[in-house]
Amino acid sequence: MDFNECIKKRIAKEVKEDKELIASLIKTSQNKFDSEKKLELSEVTSSSKISLLYDSLRELLEALAIKNGYKIYNHECYTYFLKEILNESIKGDEFDELRKIRNSINYYAKDISVEEAKDVLKRIIKLRKGILNLLLKMKRAFIVHRWDGTPKNDWYPWLKRELEKKGFKVEVPAMPNTSEPKINDWVNHLKKVVGKLDNETYFIGHSIGCQTIMRFLEKETYNNKLGNVVFVAGWFKLDNLESEEAKATANPWINTPIDFNKIKQKISKLTL
Repeated sequence: MDFNECIKKRIAKEVKEDKELIASLIKTSQNKFDSEKKLELSEVTSSSKISLLYDSLRELLEALAIKNGYKIYNHECYTYFLKEILNESIKGDEFDELRKIRNSINYYAKDISVEEAKDVLKRIIKLRKGILNLLLKMKRAFIVHRWDGTPKNDWYPWLKRELEKKGFKVEVPAMPNTSEPKINDWVNHLKKVVGKLDNETYFIGHSIGCQTIMRFLEKETYNNKLGNVVFVAGWFKLDNLESEEAKATANPWINTPIDFNKIKQKISKLTL
């Protein structure tokens, strides 16, 4: 099975982000986490402690899935969600192993010793911490402006405000020498601003900003998927340029090829 099959079987579906539900799930997860700590570990309580802590982990996974636009009804599908949607294969494999241990306890009445329980509880706590970090990590959006533009031009301030309302950290970098943009200068500046890429990194490009993003991604060695990328009024050819200076500025952008396959490998969804 994979995540697409989870969708087809309707044991996972796309939903809108629900911040109130996410907050509620984080709270109930913490309550179970705190409750588990109050139980002294023994042969009698080992199974209960594992079940409580697993449920605490599972509720964080539910919140993380909703944050990323999915409602998941089957525990196994969380494995594929982690591995295929978030590109967190190690976490996905670990959750799958813990899921099987919990199922053997809950559904097949498997006895578990205190020593075994200690190991399982440590693993759940470690994975839960990793999931919580993913959940609380803020999405970052970078808006790259047009030729001869500034961060205060056009629709950039409006979009920045709207994205911030949705919980994004938004940057609209002032690109260098905007009247005569040069590929290396713009790509290097964007690289400096963005820093480390991850699956919570989003890009919006306008006009020459679209090419800047593509040329930046083409050179990056990041091998996983980013968040979504949106291009507005991008171009690879310009007609009716008004001056020889404008033509000289545009020519490198028009004539320097881009390896689109390298870019496609990094993008989860592209909107033009």
